[in-house]
Amino acid sequence: MSHHLGDEDQPQPIPRELYSEYEERPFRTCTRCGEGLADFQGGFQISKAFKNGECVFEYALCDHCRMAMMEEFSQESKQRLGNFQHDHMILDRGLDTCAVCGTSRLDKPMRDYVMTGVCDQNNLLHSLLMCGKCGEDVQELISKPTRDVWRGFVDENFPGPPSDALPEPEETNHPVTPLMAKA
Repeated sequence: MSHHLGDEDQPQPIPRELYSEYEERPFRTCTRCGEGLADFQGGFQISKAFKNGECVFEYALCDHCRMAMMEEFSQESKQRLGNFQHDHMILDRGLDTCAVCGTSRLDKPMRDYVMTGVCDQNNLLHSLLMCGKCGEDVQELISKPTRDVWRGFVDENFPGPPSDALPEPEETNHPVTPLMAKA
C-alpha cells in the first residue's frame, strides 16, 4: 500500500509500519525534547532504519527539533542533499518503493532500507522509503561537520556505547557471512 497524498486526498492514519517497534504503539513523544507529538503544532517526522529486515534504529522528531537539527547541518551538506533530492528522488512513491531507484520493498523482499513519514496529529501526510544502496549513496554527500551533528544526536538520545566507540563499517566487495545461522 502506498502512503502519500495527492491534492484531493484526505490524510490517512499513521500506518503500523511507522509505529515504534520498541514500544509497540505509535510514537508519543519527540525523541530529542520529550514533548508530546499528537498535538504538536507543525507536526512531526518519524524515521526507522532496517537492516536484514529488522528495525535497528527509530526516532520521532517534532518539527521544531527537526528544523533545529537541520540548521546545525553544514551548508555544503544541505546544498548537496537538496540537489540530490531535486535530481534523483520521486517523492510520491510512499513506503513500498524506493524514492530514488524505484525498487519495490515487497518484490524481493528488501532487507535494508529507511522509511520516513511526515505526520500531523494521528495522520500521515507524506512518506518515503529509501533502499540501503541508495541510502549509502546519500551518506557520501554528507560532510564531516554534519556527521558530527548526527553523532551528537545519537549520543545524546540513545543509550549504549558512544557512537565513536562502535566499529565503523568497512567497505567490502564480498557478501557478509552470518556468524550463526537460524535453525
